Amino acid sequence: MFFDTVSDLLEHKHAERPYALPPTSAVADAVRLMNRHAIGAVLVMNDGALEGILTERDVMQRVVESGCDPASTRIDEVMTRLPTTVRVDDRAAHALDLMTREGIRHLPVVDAGQVMGMLSMRDLNRWLTRELQDQADGALMAVKTMGLANRGR
Repeated sequence: MFFDTVSDLLEHKHAERPYALPPTSAVADAVRLMNRHAIGAVLVMNDGALEGILTERDVMQRVVESGCDPASTRIDEVMTRLPTTVRVDDRAAHALDLMTREGIRHLPVVDAGQVMGMLSMRDLNRWLTRELQDQADGALMAVKTMGLANRGR
């Protein structure tokens, strides 16, 4: 569990490149993309470089609550700039801790300046659940094995 890396999570996720839009796109385009693919965030990329992230929370707080028109508001006006990121070789537990401490639900994965994927809190919850189940199964098997071994005495 504690040895899994972010790369392991991306591999298990069978992740394609995360969805991204240029900073000049309209917020409405990002919302359509998020709705179409049932995702909660899109990366904001300019010439292959990560400039920000636009999340559902950004849309609700900076567009809807402010009364802005999503069709005419550009993503770069409301996005979260320079989002927190992790590297592919970071531990999965570090990513979970980071997201919990910072109160974020989406975490871009960057390696040598290249975006490699994105993890969501849902991805990390699935990983944690799977790991805890594996540990519980291992403990149960050990108890059963010890019980069977003790019966022969």
